[in-house]
Amino acid sequence: MILADKPLWPWRGQLWGHLVSDTSLEELHEFARQLGKRRIGFQGDHYDLNPTEHARALEAGAVSVDSRELVRRLRNAGLRDRSKKLNWNISYRSDRRHTLAEVAEIVAVTISDRSMVQRFNKTLASVSPKIEVLEVLMVERPSAAALVLEFNEVPQLDLVLIDLSNPTQHHERHVLELIIGEP
Repeated sequence: MILADKPLWPWRGQLWGHLVSDTSLEELHEFARQLGKRRIGFQGDHYDLNPTEHARALEAGAVSVDSRELVRRLRNAGLRDRSKKLNWNISYRSDRRHTLAEVAEIVAVTISDRSMVQRFNKTLASVSPKIEVLEVLMVERPSAAALVLEFNEVPQLDLVLIDLSNPTQHHERHVLELIIGEP
């Protein structure tokens, strides 16, 4: 079952709550993807929700519980993860348009791990380099990197070299999250 507690915790000018599953992480990831949550936002056992996302989660079928009940249900399901995940560090962010060829050039000079650069760039080269990307976000942490691309229409990239792809939608845009390494 998907559970959500009320956003009560302040951070960066907003209140935040949590989205969890008391069944499986797979169930949680699928529900979060349908809400448009990015996989890079996963916190080991939950996703954070602002008040708007909380309301959308409840409309989509999440059950509202208080925070103590949420943690109790996570523990009982064996899904509570108290380990500290390393934060993603932003390597590059742009809200201007780029071609995939330009994104590949930026990946080559931005991502620190050369094998990840090759994997991302082979993936990006699997379709026309002239395809336009509306926004680009690159993040890294030790042993992982993610490329988040927003499109009007998602191209059919060959994802064989990508460990995890997470397609979502955000304000009429298609978002494709490409992750190499442990998300």
